[in-house]
Amino acid sequence: MSTLAYQKEVLFYGDFLREVKKHLSCAAPEAASTCLATVPRCYYRRLDLLVLEDLSLAGFSMPDPLVPLSLPQAECVLKALARLHAASLVFEEREGRRLADAYPLLLEETLFRKEPGFPPYVAQVSCVRIAHVLLDLVPRFGRGTPLNEQLHSHLEPAMKEIYKFLRPSDKYRNVLCHRDLWVNNMLFAEDAKGELSVRLVDFQTVHLEPPAHDLMIFMHWGMLRDLRRAYGQGLLELYHHTLADVLRQHDLDIDSVLPLQVFLQSCVETQPLAVILAVYTLQATTLPIKKAADLECFLLNKAALVRAMYRQDDRFRRRVTEAMEELVETCLMPRLAYHQQQQQQQQQQPPPPSKNEREQ
Repeated sequence: MSTLAYQKEVLFYGDFLREVKKHLSCAAPEAASTCLATVPRCYYRRLDLLVLEDLSLAGFSMPDPLVPLSLPQAECVLKALARLHAASLVFEEREGRRLADAYPLLLEETLFRKEPGFPPYVAQVSCVRIAHVLLDLVPRFGRGTPLNEQLHSHLEPAMKEIYKFLRPSDKYRNVLCHRDLWVNNMLFAEDAKGELSVRLVDFQTVHLEPPAHDLMIFMHWGMLRDLRRAYGQGLLELYHHTLADVLRQHDLDIDSVLPLQVFLQSCVETQPLAVILAVYTLQATTLPIKKAADLECFLLNKAALVRAMYRQDDRFRRRVTEAMEELVETCLMPRLAYHQQQQQQQQQQPPPPSKNEREQ
């Protein structure tokens, strides 16, 4: 990871948490209602080293990256995100200034920078090529289907929209977003009563963006589509309710900071971002690589391994099929429809007058 990534994580565990803590009500045991209960303790930090608590000693462990999260796990993460985001809002309301002014580093993009030669960008270009491979494997849109060639022509432009989407918003309130909420960056523990707790780790990609970005990205990375469709609205409302509770404890009114309808609208507008980012990410994070030989094959011939695993592994096939289908439905089909509409309008326009007609 880049120097910028380390600088961000040191900033998060150092200056950010220290300054935010001054404004947080921490009367509850372990500060359970604040962001301090969503992240591991940091015992020592310097620019090249962080010493964090060993969460395994408290019973925390990472879930299987190939197993989608359950509804209770998703609810746990959404409440943790609400507490994390609340810290940003409390800070700004108490300080009377934006985080962007206090910590300009949080405006810097860690991974999605469109810079040739930048290693993450090279990987992202590879992901776009693999998306073309996956499109041909998905039965609904694969080779031989009516729209296959047209969808391929719109795939790369749609996926490159990611560099436009991952920015602070001029329309919605920005908070400190984690921005890398896949299952390897969260650890769960269950107490004797069966109550779940979660800790979020790896704050190297933190960025100032609308809270909807964290939520929608997490829900598309960590949950199956059926679960999102059945419980997505309820999960978003749970997040907002938790956020409102934390703000109320700090004498802040959610309706003056982030009204429910404004928040829900931001989630709708974030859907394309989440769908595109899922295609970039799931093709690698859900690839069932277990042997060194598989990893070597992945690095040397990613397309061949993806094709093989798509045919052989049910879990990988389901996740990437869902991701590609949602990319087509949410991003490619609207682009295709707009392109066809433009063509029809051009065909319906009368031809320009000839030279004789102009002279007459």
